[in-house]
Amino acid sequence: MKKLRLLKLGAWLLAGFSLGTVVVAQEEDLLSKMINRETNGTWYFQPDKPKARHFKVPELPGGYAFRVKASKGVNPWDVQANSPVGGAINEGDLIMINFYARAEEPAEGGSNLTVRIQLGSPPWSSVLETSTPITGEWKSYCAFRVANADIGEKKSNVSIHLANARQVIDLGPVLVFNFGKGYDQNKLKFCTG
Repeated sequence: MKKLRLLKLGAWLLAGFSLGTVVVAQEEDLLSKMINRETNGTWYFQPDKPKARHFKVPELPGGYAFRVKASKGVNPWDVQANSPVGGAINEGDLIMINFYARAEEPAEGGSNLTVRIQLGSPPWSSVLETSTPITGEWKSYCAFRVANADIGEKKSNVSIHLANARQVIDLGPVLVFNFGKGYDQNKLKFCTG
């Protein structure tokens, strides 16, 4: 597993979000809810051959992305991208993921990725899992869920499964937020949920 650094979160964050996120950010301190502040641009790729390519993307927050080639595997996770999440997640917390991606070479019939926030070791149980179609244009993808389990600090990661088809996927930064228990989900209307 090779560690690849993309960026550190900076003042650019609010400019890089969708309009809906900016509205939420204006109402409260959204940055204080981020639980992967130190790792939002860190990706690990498994397997690490062929190596993911790091390249400039000026229109993305942070200005860089990674390109990873995947073949159809026996399991969708046979090729995956992982990013550590530092903060704790408690059962009942409302968590949200926002990541940037595009299908540089889409799968036949279109690329569809499974994205998870999960325990970073066996049994790999997930507190958020979503499947989303990825287009050929850079886009910010978003989902939220109420966590159904506890995962301690530095024990979770974001995992994107890439081996569901032969495809080339570009990944930009990934942001993970924990809004805690009882957060008004209506404030996240901009997110696909």
